[in-house]
Amino acid sequence: MPGADGKPKPSLVNMLRLRRPIVIVDEAHNARTDLSFSTLGNVLPSCIVEFTATPALEKQPSNVLHRVSAAELKTAQIVKLPLRVIARHPGQRDQLLMEAVTLRADLEKLAVAEGQQTTEYIRPILLIQAERVDACEPLRDRLVREFGFSKDEVKISVGKLDELKDVKEIASPKCPVRVIMTVEKLREGWDCPFAYVLCSLKETRSVTAIEQIVGRILRLPNAQTKRHPDLNCAYAFSVSESITDVLAELREALEHNGFTPAEAERIIIPVPQGTLPLGVQPQTITLIPAEIDATVARVQEAALGGKVRIDSTAGTITIVVPLDRDDTEKVKSCVTTPEAKVKVEEAVELVRKAEQAFGGTGKPRQPSPYEQQVDFLVPLLCFFENGMLYEFESTFLLEHPWKLSEKDASLSAAYNPLARPYGKAGVVDVGAKGEVQTIVMGDTADSDFVGALHQQVLQLSGQDDWTLERLVAWLDRETDHHDIPAGESAEFLRKVIRGLMAKFGMTEVDTLVLDRARLRDEVAGHIQEHRDNERNASFHQLMLPDSSLTVDAGQAINFRTMGYEPSRVYEGGFQFQKHYFGPKPGELSEKTADGKLTEEFQCAQFLDGLSEVRFWVRNLPRKSTSFRLQTSKDWFYPDFICQLTDGRALAVEYKGKHLYDGNDAEEKRVVGHVWASRSGGKCLFTMPTEGDFSVIIRAVTPI
Repeated sequence: MPGADGKPKPSLVNMLRLRRPIVIVDEAHNARTDLSFSTLGNVLPSCIVEFTATPALEKQPSNVLHRVSAAELKTAQIVKLPLRVIARHPGQRDQLLMEAVTLRADLEKLAVAEGQQTTEYIRPILLIQAERVDACEPLRDRLVREFGFSKDEVKISVGKLDELKDVKEIASPKCPVRVIMTVEKLREGWDCPFAYVLCSLKETRSVTAIEQIVGRILRLPNAQTKRHPDLNCAYAFSVSESITDVLAELREALEHNGFTPAEAERIIIPVPQGTLPLGVQPQTITLIPAEIDATVARVQEAALGGKVRIDSTAGTITIVVPLDRDDTEKVKSCVTTPEAKVKVEEAVELVRKAEQAFGGTGKPRQPSPYEQQVDFLVPLLCFFENGMLYEFESTFLLEHPWKLSEKDASLSAAYNPLARPYGKAGVVDVGAKGEVQTIVMGDTADSDFVGALHQQVLQLSGQDDWTLERLVAWLDRETDHHDIPAGESAEFLRKVIRGLMAKFGMTEVDTLVLDRARLRDEVAGHIQEHRDNERNASFHQLMLPDSSLTVDAGQAINFRTMGYEPSRVYEGGFQFQKHYFGPKPGELSEKTADGKLTEEFQCAQFLDGLSEVRFWVRNLPRKSTSFRLQTSKDWFYPDFICQLTDGRALAVEYKGKHLYDGNDAEEKRVVGHVWASRSGGKCLFTMPTEGDFSVIIRAVTPI
């Protein structure tokens, strides 16, 4: 380009014009203005290559030479798919928010389990689209007050209030952020693959806003498929009177994020109200009852063997498992209109897609007992009190009166308040020549300048504000003992302090005051020892034949009504046939690190092939939906629960040889046998070890 004198100007633009460069424009959707094109034209490019997820389709449309499909993105482990969607009526905003918060928490638990297996750190983040800007602060206060978040865990990004600016490394384990609130969109350039859940509380949403926010939850952390399939999906919760409208919005948003209409249709999976979108859900279509031929439906439902449930009175058809073409045609023969047949086809396809998305093959199979809604009842061990039955749990171990004040108040011999551990100390000073000097002091009494200074002050003042009773009150307040009356704990603490003063020749409590944090921990540990001893004595008393423990069929858990949410699923080659929740038991490994079959897998394999077993479940530890028995210290979750063909329940706890004779295993054997003995023959318990499963055969064989 010439200057005022007509000569070429020495400039970067002219240098580029001489070379006719190939120009690459990243995020090309942000460079569509007239000025953008004018600027690009000034360098006389020989070619312009655009990279964008959202190519322009209208004004100055992009000439798309190559596109990457959703399937390719998923195969490359770049995106979270499918997108699972829940919609609720505007009057149910609170329920929608609660479900979104619950789902985020559940995903974080799965992420913790994932990290334990792979060392990958994931902290799932919930994006909330608030109704208005002025609703954000009250909503944050509510999240803190009602849902247990800290204020640091909830950030707001609206207009001028952009708290994300101060969040430098949102993917760092040190970052507390778990919820981000916005109204229209997050600031340009913000990106975090940890964003998993979108909850839109706005009933009317702009296309731009929903498009921009949906794009935030699609990226897969570290571009790597997770072991737990629920961590490979994105989740959207939306306020709307119509799920159809929400799906249309999301389809449009995905299309604006670069997906084709067909892809957007396939990767969105609606979830029925009342269920959280973890795991695979059966799909129910609702028709006008007249659209279902009740006579044909009765015949075909029986022929389908539990794969489909048809209620001609209510007008519902539920597809339970993936179907083949013949089974699909059987279901379609039950409905009388072309529209209903299309709905059947769509539901069948949705179930197939959902099972594939969540780690299954998507191929036709027989439904599990759970999918057929077969009851799986397991009676609980209960405590009989005042004519009522209660599940036997830890409360009953400390219901009898016991006096802490009468217990031994001597702390462990290792505790010595005169030998307080010193912190690391150092000195920064200026030498005689003005140079800065630093000195690191060793772990010696000289480094305890805090204690030394405190002693000097005491000598100067001649008195200390701390008395024995004040120290007792401090320890009483700082020690957790909600199950012990204040008078009992205070008297015990006086005995502790007086004993220490006598043992170490102290006349004042000042040394103990300086060491009160360590003293508190010692006292808390000693109280817990007494508590554990009382619980242990009470536990063994309740295991005696004349105790109030009993088993009643009316007090039972039913796995049919329970969720089954393992942190990981079985991935071995053996095909289990009788597992209650389907062919992939949870938290079961086929092989050890050195390639040997695990003993628990061999036990599961044995149970699966036992003719007396109707079905069984891998009982998940630490889940409120699992079967459990109380020991003196904790809940005990037997490894396997079986329903036998004669209706009895069998609990199997496998123990390795190195654990079989321990105190923990002994308590589990005791409470397991008490549960069985109080059931009137309805329950059985066994604990095999060293691969000897003959004890299981003896247990299930009627006497």
